[in-house]
Amino acid sequence: MSGLQVESVRGLSAFRDLETDWRRLQGDTASSSACPPFLSFEWAESWHRHLGTGRLPRMVCVRDGRELVALLPLCEETARLPGLGRPITRLSFAGERQGGADYLDVLARGPRRAQATALIFEHLAQARDFDLLELDGMDEGSPSHPSILTSFGDRARFKQRVLPRYVCPQIELDGGFAKVLARSSRADNYKRRLRQLRAMEGFEHRMVRAPEEAAAAFERFLHLHDLRWKEQGGSDGLGRPSTRAFHREMVLRLAEAGRLHFDELWVGGDCVASIYGIDEARRGDTFYFFQSGYDPAWARRSVGLVLLGLSIEAAIGRGARVYDFLHGMEPYKLEWAGGRRRTVAVRVVSLGFGSSLMLLREAGEAIARRGAHALLPEGWVERLRRMRRARESREGGPSFG
Repeated sequence: MSGLQVESVRGLSAFRDLETDWRRLQGDTASSSACPPFLSFEWAESWHRHLGTGRLPRMVCVRDGRELVALLPLCEETARLPGLGRPITRLSFAGERQGGADYLDVLARGPRRAQATALIFEHLAQARDFDLLELDGMDEGSPSHPSILTSFGDRARFKQRVLPRYVCPQIELDGGFAKVLARSSRADNYKRRLRQLRAMEGFEHRMVRAPEEAAAAFERFLHLHDLRWKEQGGSDGLGRPSTRAFHREMVLRLAEAGRLHFDELWVGGDCVASIYGIDEARRGDTFYFFQSGYDPAWARRSVGLVLLGLSIEAAIGRGARVYDFLHGMEPYKLEWAGGRRRTVAVRVVSLGFGSSLMLLREAGEAIARRGAHALLPEGWVERLRRMRRARESREGGPSFG
Protein backbone atom coordinates (compact mmCIF):
# COMPACT_ATOMS: atom_id res chain seq x y z
CA MET A 1 0.00 0.00 0.00
CA SER A 2 3.03 2.21 -0.36
CA GLY A 3 2.27 5.74 -1.46
CA LEU A 4 -1.36 5.76 -0.38
CA GLN A 5 -2.40 7.93 2.57
CA VAL A 6 -5.77 8.00 4.36
CA GLU A 7 -7.39 11.03 5.97
CA SER A 8 -10.78 12.13 7.30
CA VAL A 9 -12.33 15.38 6.16
CA ARG A 10 -14.97 16.41 8.67
CA GLY A 11 -17.43 19.22 9.08
CA LEU A 12 -19.86 21.27 7.06
CA SER A 13 -17.11 22.46 4.69
CA ALA A 14 -16.23 18.89 3.60
CA PHE A 15 -18.35 19.03 0.45
CA ARG A 16 -16.86 22.34 -0.63
CA ASP A 17 -13.31 21.18 0.14
CA LEU A 18 -13.69 17.93 -1.83
CA GLU A 19 -15.95 18.99 -4.70
CA THR A 20 -13.32 19.28 -7.44
CA ASP A 21 -11.51 16.07 -6.51
CA TRP A 22 -14.78 14.19 -5.98
CA ARG A 23 -16.09 15.16 -9.40
CA ARG A 24 -12.81 14.13 -11.01
CA LEU A 25 -12.90 10.77 -9.20
CA GLN A 26 -16.49 10.04 -10.23
CA GLY A 27 -15.58 10.95 -13.80
CA ASP A 28 -12.69 8.49 -13.71
CA THR A 29 -14.86 5.70 -12.31
CA ALA A 30 -17.82 6.37 -14.63
CA SER A 31 -16.45 3.92 -17.19
CA SER A 32 -17.22 1.06 -14.79
CA SER A 33 -20.19 -0.10 -12.75
CA ALA A 34 -18.48 1.33 -9.65
CA CYS A 35 -20.16 4.73 -10.05
CA PRO A 36 -23.95 4.62 -9.86
CA PRO A 37 -25.57 8.08 -9.67
CA PHE A 38 -26.03 7.74 -5.91
CA LEU A 39 -22.26 8.01 -5.36
CA SER A 40 -21.98 11.29 -7.24
CA PHE A 41 -21.04 14.55 -5.56
CA GLU A 42 -24.32 16.09 -6.69
CA TRP A 43 -26.47 13.40 -5.07
CA ALA A 44 -24.61 13.33 -1.74
CA GLU A 45 -24.31 17.10 -1.38
CA SER A 46 -27.98 17.76 -2.17
CA TRP A 47 -29.05 14.89 0.08
CA HIS A 48 -27.10 16.31 3.01
CA ARG A 49 -28.68 19.75 2.74
CA HIS A 50 -32.25 18.48 2.39
CA LEU A 51 -32.28 15.16 4.24
CA GLY A 52 -29.16 15.01 6.39
CA THR A 53 -30.37 17.29 9.17
CA GLY A 54 -28.37 16.82 12.36
CA ARG A 55 -25.60 14.85 10.65
CA LEU A 56 -22.01 15.98 10.34
CA PRO A 57 -20.23 15.10 7.08
CA ARG A 58 -17.27 12.79 7.58
CA MET A 59 -15.46 11.86 4.38
CA VAL A 60 -12.78 9.19 4.57
CA CYS A 61 -10.34 9.81 1.71
CA VAL A 62 -7.38 7.95 0.26
CA ARG A 63 -4.81 9.94 -1.71
CA ASP A 64 -1.79 9.13 -3.78
CA GLY A 65 0.14 12.32 -3.21
CA ARG A 66 -2.43 15.05 -3.85
CA GLU A 67 -4.60 12.83 -6.09
CA LEU A 68 -7.84 11.48 -4.60
CA VAL A 69 -8.12 7.78 -5.48
CA ALA A 70 -10.89 6.62 -3.12
CA LEU A 71 -13.64 8.13 -1.02
CA LEU A 72 -16.13 6.80 1.52
CA PRO A 73 -18.77 9.50 2.07
CA LEU A 74 -20.15 9.19 5.58
CA CYS A 75 -22.20 11.23 8.01
CA GLU A 76 -21.93 11.23 11.80
CA GLU A 77 -24.84 11.69 14.18
CA THR A 78 -25.49 11.29 17.88
CA ALA A 79 -28.69 10.57 19.75
CA ARG A 80 -29.77 9.71 23.26
CA LEU A 81 -31.79 6.53 23.26
CA PRO A 82 -34.11 5.64 26.16
CA GLY A 83 -32.37 3.55 28.79
CA LEU A 84 -28.82 4.43 27.69
CA GLY A 85 -26.61 6.57 29.89
CA ARG A 86 -24.73 8.38 27.13
CA PRO A 87 -25.34 9.38 23.51
CA ILE A 88 -24.79 6.81 20.78
CA THR A 89 -22.58 7.86 17.85
CA ARG A 90 -23.60 6.44 14.48
CA LEU A 91 -21.72 6.59 11.18
CA SER A 92 -23.69 5.99 8.00
CA PHE A 93 -23.59 6.66 4.28
CA ALA A 94 -24.24 10.16 3.04
CA GLY A 95 -27.33 9.49 0.93
CA GLU A 96 -28.82 6.54 2.82
CA ARG A 97 -32.50 5.60 3.10
CA GLN A 98 -34.48 8.80 2.51
CA GLY A 99 -33.98 9.80 -1.09
CA GLY A 100 -34.08 6.25 -2.44
CA ALA A 101 -30.43 5.40 -3.12
CA ASP A 102 -29.13 1.89 -3.80
CA TYR A 103 -25.60 0.51 -4.31
CA LEU A 104 -23.87 2.91 -1.89
CA ASP A 105 -20.22 2.03 -1.36
CA VAL A 106 -16.64 3.23 -1.53
CA LEU A 107 -16.02 5.32 -4.65
CA ALA A 108 -12.63 4.26 -6.03
CA ARG A 109 -10.62 3.77 -9.19
CA GLY A 110 -10.49 0.15 -10.30
CA PRO A 111 -6.79 -0.81 -10.14
CA ARG A 112 -6.30 0.55 -6.61
CA ARG A 113 -9.75 -0.11 -5.23
CA ALA A 114 -8.83 -3.09 -3.04
CA GLN A 115 -5.83 -1.34 -1.48
CA ALA A 116 -7.66 1.92 -0.91
CA THR A 117 -10.76 0.23 0.52
CA ALA A 118 -8.67 -1.77 2.98
CA LEU A 119 -7.01 1.44 4.13
CA ILE A 120 -10.36 3.17 4.65
CA PHE A 121 -11.87 0.49 6.88
CA GLU A 122 -8.62 -0.10 8.77
CA HIS A 123 -8.57 3.64 9.49
CA LEU A 124 -12.10 3.46 10.95
CA ALA A 125 -11.24 0.35 12.98
CA GLN A 126 -8.19 2.05 14.47
CA ALA A 127 -10.08 5.26 15.24
CA ARG A 128 -12.91 3.36 16.97
CA ASP A 129 -14.66 6.66 17.68
CA PHE A 130 -18.17 5.42 16.94
CA ASP A 131 -20.70 3.07 18.52
CA LEU A 132 -22.40 1.99 15.31
CA LEU A 133 -21.16 1.94 11.72
CA GLU A 134 -24.20 1.19 9.57
CA LEU A 135 -23.62 0.89 5.84
CA ASP A 136 -27.13 0.48 4.46
CA GLY A 137 -27.75 -0.04 0.74
CA MET A 138 -24.54 -1.86 -0.23
CA ASP A 139 -24.57 -4.35 -3.06
CA GLU A 140 -24.59 -7.89 -1.70
CA GLY A 141 -21.58 -8.65 -3.90
CA SER A 142 -19.63 -5.47 -3.13
CA PRO A 143 -15.85 -5.89 -3.29
CA SER A 144 -15.70 -3.84 -0.07
CA HIS A 145 -17.04 -6.72 2.05
CA PRO A 146 -13.70 -8.58 2.47
CA SER A 147 -12.03 -5.37 3.72
CA ILE A 148 -14.81 -4.79 6.24
CA LEU A 149 -14.56 -8.37 7.48
CA THR A 150 -10.78 -8.15 7.87
CA SER A 151 -10.67 -4.69 9.47
CA PHE A 152 -13.45 -5.31 11.99
CA GLY A 153 -12.79 -9.00 12.58
CA ASP A 154 -11.65 -8.59 16.21
CA ARG A 155 -14.58 -10.10 18.15
CA ALA A 156 -13.38 -8.51 21.39
CA ARG A 157 -13.70 -5.00 19.95
CA PHE A 158 -16.42 -5.24 17.29
CA LYS A 159 -19.56 -7.14 16.48
CA GLN A 160 -20.46 -7.44 12.77
CA ARG A 161 -23.71 -8.36 11.14
CA VAL A 162 -24.90 -8.35 7.54
CA LEU A 163 -28.65 -7.82 7.21
CA PRO A 164 -30.55 -8.48 3.96
CA ARG A 165 -32.31 -5.35 2.72
CA TYR A 166 -33.82 -5.22 -0.75
CA VAL A 167 -34.09 -7.08 -4.02
CA CYS A 168 -33.52 -4.92 -7.10
CA PRO A 169 -35.07 -6.50 -10.22
CA GLN A 170 -33.19 -5.97 -13.49
CA ILE A 171 -33.77 -6.60 -17.18
CA GLU A 172 -30.85 -7.77 -19.27
CA LEU A 173 -31.33 -5.94 -22.56
CA ASP A 174 -29.28 -8.27 -24.76
CA GLY A 175 -30.78 -9.25 -28.10
CA GLY A 176 -32.94 -6.16 -28.62
CA PHE A 177 -36.45 -5.23 -27.62
CA ALA A 178 -38.19 -8.07 -29.47
CA LYS A 179 -36.37 -10.64 -27.33
CA VAL A 180 -36.91 -8.64 -24.12
CA LEU A 181 -40.63 -8.42 -24.89
CA ALA A 182 -40.83 -12.12 -25.71
CA ARG A 183 -39.45 -12.90 -22.23
CA SER A 184 -42.08 -10.71 -20.56
CA SER A 185 -45.28 -12.25 -19.20
CA ARG A 186 -47.24 -9.24 -20.53
CA ALA A 187 -46.08 -9.33 -24.16
CA ASP A 188 -49.48 -9.91 -25.77
CA ASN A 189 -51.27 -7.44 -23.53
CA TYR A 190 -48.57 -4.82 -24.12
CA LYS A 191 -48.85 -5.08 -27.91
CA ARG A 192 -52.65 -4.93 -27.81
CA ARG A 193 -52.76 -1.92 -25.46
CA LEU A 194 -50.09 -0.12 -27.46
CA ARG A 195 -52.11 -0.52 -30.67
CA GLN A 196 -55.22 0.82 -28.95
CA LEU A 197 -53.47 3.86 -27.50
CA ARG A 198 -51.65 4.66 -30.74
CA ALA A 199 -55.05 4.87 -32.43
CA MET A 200 -56.12 7.64 -30.05
CA GLU A 201 -55.72 11.33 -30.88
CA GLY A 202 -52.64 12.98 -29.44
CA PHE A 203 -50.79 9.76 -28.58
CA GLU A 204 -47.10 10.55 -27.98
CA HIS A 205 -44.11 9.11 -26.15
CA ARG A 206 -42.02 12.05 -24.98
CA MET A 207 -38.53 11.93 -23.48
CA VAL A 208 -37.38 14.85 -21.32
CA ARG A 209 -33.70 15.41 -20.66
CA ALA A 210 -33.00 19.15 -21.04
CA PRO A 211 -32.41 21.28 -17.91
CA GLU A 212 -34.94 23.89 -19.04
CA GLU A 213 -37.68 21.21 -19.22
CA ALA A 214 -36.73 19.25 -16.10
CA ALA A 215 -38.71 21.18 -13.46
CA ALA A 216 -42.01 21.02 -15.35
CA ALA A 217 -41.51 17.32 -16.10
CA PHE A 218 -40.88 16.60 -12.43
CA GLU A 219 -44.09 18.37 -11.39
CA ARG A 220 -46.07 16.36 -13.96
CA PHE A 221 -44.49 13.19 -12.67
CA LEU A 222 -45.15 14.12 -9.03
CA HIS A 223 -48.82 14.85 -9.74
CA LEU A 224 -49.25 11.44 -11.39
CA HIS A 225 -47.27 9.71 -8.65
CA ASP A 226 -49.54 11.25 -6.01
CA LEU A 227 -52.65 10.17 -7.92
CA ARG A 228 -51.31 6.64 -8.16
CA TRP A 229 -50.66 6.33 -4.40
CA LYS A 230 -53.49 8.43 -2.98
CA GLU A 231 -55.70 5.52 -1.98
CA GLN A 232 -52.77 3.73 -0.27
CA GLY A 233 -52.10 6.61 2.13
CA GLY A 234 -49.43 8.28 0.03
CA SER A 235 -46.02 7.34 -1.28
CA ASP A 236 -43.30 5.80 0.88
CA GLY A 237 -40.58 7.16 -1.37
CA LEU A 238 -41.76 10.71 -2.06
CA GLY A 239 -44.21 11.52 0.72
CA ARG A 240 -42.17 13.93 2.81
CA PRO A 241 -41.81 17.59 1.84
CA SER A 242 -38.03 17.42 2.45
CA THR A 243 -37.73 14.45 0.08
CA ARG A 244 -39.65 16.34 -2.61
CA ALA A 245 -37.44 19.38 -2.16
CA PHE A 246 -34.38 17.17 -2.57
CA HIS A 247 -35.67 15.68 -5.83
CA ARG A 248 -36.79 19.06 -7.20
CA GLU A 249 -33.18 20.14 -6.93
CA MET A 250 -31.78 16.79 -7.98
CA VAL A 251 -33.60 16.60 -11.32
CA LEU A 252 -32.00 19.91 -12.31
CA ARG A 253 -28.53 18.74 -11.32
CA LEU A 254 -29.01 15.41 -13.09
CA ALA A 255 -30.18 17.23 -16.23
CA GLU A 256 -27.15 19.52 -16.16
CA ALA A 257 -24.93 16.43 -15.86
CA GLY A 258 -26.70 14.76 -18.81
CA ARG A 259 -28.11 11.95 -16.65
CA LEU A 260 -31.79 12.84 -16.24
CA HIS A 261 -34.38 10.96 -18.28
CA PHE A 262 -38.14 11.28 -17.99
CA ASP A 263 -40.33 9.04 -20.16
CA GLU A 264 -43.85 10.42 -20.56
CA LEU A 265 -47.00 9.11 -22.21
CA TRP A 266 -49.32 11.77 -23.62
CA VAL A 267 -52.85 11.24 -24.95
CA GLY A 268 -55.23 13.97 -26.09
CA GLY A 269 -53.00 16.75 -24.83
CA ASP A 270 -52.58 15.31 -21.32
CA CYS A 271 -49.66 13.54 -19.69
CA VAL A 272 -51.19 10.34 -18.31
CA ALA A 273 -48.08 8.41 -17.22
CA SER A 274 -44.49 9.28 -16.31
CA ILE A 275 -41.26 7.48 -15.42
CA TYR A 276 -38.51 9.31 -13.54
CA GLY A 277 -35.22 7.69 -14.53
CA ILE A 278 -31.47 8.22 -14.46
CA ASP A 279 -29.01 7.28 -17.18
CA GLU A 280 -25.61 5.98 -16.18
CA ALA A 281 -22.80 8.45 -16.69
CA ARG A 282 -20.54 8.35 -19.74
CA ARG A 283 -21.09 4.78 -20.95
CA GLY A 284 -24.85 4.77 -20.46
CA ASP A 285 -24.85 0.99 -19.98
CA THR A 286 -27.50 1.10 -17.25
CA PHE A 287 -30.82 2.90 -17.04
CA TYR A 288 -32.07 3.34 -13.46
CA PHE A 289 -35.86 3.33 -13.13
CA PHE A 290 -36.34 5.51 -10.07
CA GLN A 291 -40.09 6.07 -9.70
CA SER A 292 -43.23 6.18 -11.80
CA GLY A 293 -46.76 7.51 -11.75
CA TYR A 294 -49.94 7.37 -13.81
CA ASP A 295 -53.47 8.69 -13.79
CA PRO A 296 -55.77 5.99 -12.31
CA ALA A 297 -58.53 7.20 -14.64
CA TRP A 298 -56.45 5.63 -17.43
CA ALA A 299 -55.70 2.39 -15.58
CA ARG A 300 -58.02 0.31 -17.79
CA ARG A 301 -55.95 1.43 -20.78
CA SER A 302 -52.80 0.03 -19.09
CA VAL A 303 -50.91 3.29 -19.63
CA GLY A 304 -48.31 2.28 -17.05
CA LEU A 305 -47.58 -0.98 -18.87
CA VAL A 306 -47.38 0.74 -22.26
CA LEU A 307 -45.06 3.50 -21.06
CA LEU A 308 -42.79 0.98 -19.36
CA GLY A 309 -42.43 -0.99 -22.59
CA LEU A 310 -41.71 2.19 -24.57
CA SER A 311 -39.15 3.24 -21.95
CA ILE A 312 -37.36 -0.12 -22.17
CA GLU A 313 -37.29 0.03 -25.96
CA ALA A 314 -35.93 3.60 -25.87
CA ALA A 315 -33.21 2.61 -23.38
CA ILE A 316 -32.11 -0.16 -25.75
CA GLY A 317 -32.01 2.40 -28.55
CA ARG A 318 -29.65 4.56 -26.47
CA GLY A 319 -27.30 1.60 -26.02
CA ALA A 320 -28.27 0.51 -22.50
CA ARG A 321 -27.47 -3.07 -21.55
CA VAL A 322 -29.33 -3.18 -18.23
CA TYR A 323 -32.67 -1.72 -17.14
CA ASP A 324 -32.41 -1.50 -13.35
CA PHE A 325 -35.66 -1.13 -11.38
CA LEU A 326 -33.77 -0.46 -8.12
CA HIS A 327 -35.29 -1.77 -4.90
CA GLY A 328 -38.80 -3.12 -4.69
CA MET A 329 -40.48 -6.33 -5.83
CA GLU A 330 -43.63 -4.82 -7.30
CA PRO A 331 -45.43 -7.22 -9.66
CA TYR A 332 -45.15 -4.92 -12.70
CA LYS A 333 -41.35 -5.08 -12.39
CA LEU A 334 -41.29 -8.85 -12.14
CA GLU A 335 -43.40 -9.14 -15.30
CA TRP A 336 -40.32 -7.90 -17.21
CA ALA A 337 -37.27 -8.56 -15.06
CA GLY A 338 -35.33 -11.79 -15.13
CA GLY A 339 -32.28 -10.70 -13.15
CA ARG A 340 -31.87 -9.75 -9.50
CA ARG A 341 -29.42 -7.59 -7.61
CA ARG A 342 -29.60 -7.58 -3.82
CA THR A 343 -28.61 -4.99 -1.23
CA VAL A 344 -27.61 -5.42 2.38
CA ALA A 345 -26.95 -3.35 5.48
CA VAL A 346 -23.55 -3.96 7.04
CA ARG A 347 -23.60 -3.16 10.76
CA VAL A 348 -20.43 -2.89 12.83
CA VAL A 349 -20.87 -2.23 16.56
CA SER A 350 -17.88 -0.99 18.53
CA LEU A 351 -18.39 -2.94 21.71
CA GLY A 352 -18.85 -1.03 24.94
CA PHE A 353 -21.46 -0.67 27.66
CA GLY A 354 -23.66 1.76 25.74
CA SER A 355 -23.61 -0.12 22.43
CA SER A 356 -24.20 -3.45 24.20
CA LEU A 357 -27.32 -2.02 25.81
CA MET A 358 -28.40 -0.73 22.41
CA LEU A 359 -28.13 -4.23 20.92
CA LEU A 360 -30.16 -5.73 23.78
CA ARG A 361 -32.80 -3.04 23.40
CA GLU A 362 -33.07 -3.63 19.64
CA ALA A 363 -33.44 -7.37 20.14
CA GLY A 364 -36.23 -6.84 22.67
CA GLU A 365 -38.05 -4.41 20.38
CA ALA A 366 -37.84 -6.84 17.45
CA ILE A 367 -39.41 -9.61 19.54
CA ALA A 368 -42.14 -7.22 20.72
CA ARG A 369 -42.93 -6.13 17.16
CA ARG A 370 -43.24 -9.70 15.95
CA GLY A 371 -45.57 -10.50 18.83
CA ALA A 372 -47.70 -7.39 18.24
CA HIS A 373 -48.09 -8.18 14.54
CA ALA A 374 -49.20 -11.71 15.36
CA LEU A 375 -51.96 -10.38 17.64
CA LEU A 376 -53.34 -7.80 15.20
CA PRO A 377 -56.54 -8.63 13.28
CA GLU A 378 -56.14 -9.48 9.60
CA GLY A 379 -55.51 -6.38 7.51
CA TRP A 380 -54.40 -4.17 10.40
CA VAL A 381 -50.68 -4.38 9.67
CA GLU A 382 -51.23 -2.87 6.22
CA ARG A 383 -53.66 -0.31 7.66
CA LEU A 384 -51.02 0.81 10.17
CA ARG A 385 -48.46 1.09 7.38
CA ARG A 386 -50.80 3.38 5.46
CA MET A 387 -51.33 5.53 8.55
CA ARG A 388 -47.56 5.75 9.03
CA ARG A 389 -47.04 6.81 5.40
CA ALA A 390 -49.69 9.51 5.74
CA ARG A 391 -48.11 10.78 8.97
CA GLU A 392 -44.60 10.82 7.51
CA SER A 393 -45.79 12.70 4.45
CA ARG A 394 -46.40 15.61 6.83
CA GLU A 395 -42.69 15.37 7.80
CA GLY A 396 -40.97 13.85 10.76
CA GLY A 397 -39.56 10.49 11.75
CA PRO A 398 -36.48 9.55 13.79
CA SER A 399 -33.01 9.93 12.33
CA PHE A 400 -31.85 6.63 13.87
CA GLY A 401 -33.38 3.31 12.82
